[in-house]
Amino acid sequence: VKSQQASIVHTEKVVKKMHVMVALDESEYSKQVLRWSAENMMKRADKITLVHAYGYSPMTFFPGPKGERKSLGTVNEVIKKEATKASTEYLQQLGKFCNQLGYQAELKLLLARPVVSEKQAILAYTEKTKPDVLVVGSRGMGAFGRMFLGSTSDFLVHNCKSAVMVVREADIEQQLEKPHREEAGGQA
Repeated sequence: VKSQQASIVHTEKVVKKMHVMVALDESEYSKQVLRWSAENMMKRADKITLVHAYGYSPMTFFPGPKGERKSLGTVNEVIKKEATKASTEYLQQLGKFCNQLGYQAELKLLLARPVVSEKQAILAYTEKTKPDVLVVGSRGMGAFGRMFLGSTSDFLVHNCKSAVMVVREADIEQQLEKPHREEAGGQA
């Protein structure tokens, strides 16, 4: 007599986890982009990287009497050291904020200027690490600003091989209004 036990087939939905990279600048808007990313992207991630590209402007001459001039190399090293220190502290603050939102993130600081622009440094790092998604903010500079200044998000959308998620101010505002709509019974 054969056993008449029901065989149980386990069907687990295989969900591919992904690497989410969030590029942050030193604007107040970055914290909001990070919050949006936590609420909308990070729950799907098995790896999260917060990346901040920074730069400094070296001095090309040092004003003052000839006898009192310091070496430009020494002055520029101090400028670079201070820029690195400030950017490191900023990225660490965002890392702590990410922890408060419930996520652990790898922190990556990229030196951009004076060698390359911040957007080029971010692009080069994405080509090296190949995240599944790069999240960037867009402050709505408009066509005129993009034409003369060049939007970082626009540049990355057109040049990055990874998928790029652009978080607009409208996305942030909508996210901020969400709890108010839910409290009001779904009405804005």
